[in-house]
Amino acid sequence: MEQHIDKLSMGEKLAEGAAVSIMGFLIVFCVLMIIMIILSIFNAVAVHSAKKAAQQQPETPTVQPAAPAPAVQPAQTDDTQLIAVITAAIIAARAENHEGTDGLVVKSIRRVNSWNKEALSEQNIGF
Repeated sequence: MEQHIDKLSMGEKLAEGAAVSIMGFLIVFCVLMIIMIILSIFNAVAVHSAKKAAQQQPETPTVQPAAPAPAVQPAQTDDTQLIAVITAAIIAARAENHEGTDGLVVKSIRRVNSWNKEALSEQNIGF
C-alpha cells in the first residue's frame, strides 16, 4: 500500500513525522545501551584480570629511597657569550621574516627563575 505524501493531510504528515522521529530516538537509545553494556563488560574483565595478576605477583622487598643529591649551584659565567648568541638568534629570526636589523642592540638580559609564574602572569593580563 503506497501513499503519496501529497494526498496526506497536515495532521497525518505530522503524525508520520513524529513516528519516524520516535523510531529514530529508540534506535539510537538502544545502540547506546548496547555500547554501555559492552563497555561495562570490558571494565569487569579488566578489573578481574588486574586482581588476578595482583594475586599472582610475589611480594617484592621494599627498597629504601636514596638520599637526595645535593643541589648544584650554577657556576657564575660570563654573560657576554650568552648575549652574543641571543643577539644572533634575534637577528636570524628578523632576517628570516624580512624585517630590518638596523640598530638592533641587546642591552640587558633578565633571568627568570619561575617560568610558571611568568606564564600565568602573561595569560592573566587582560583579566
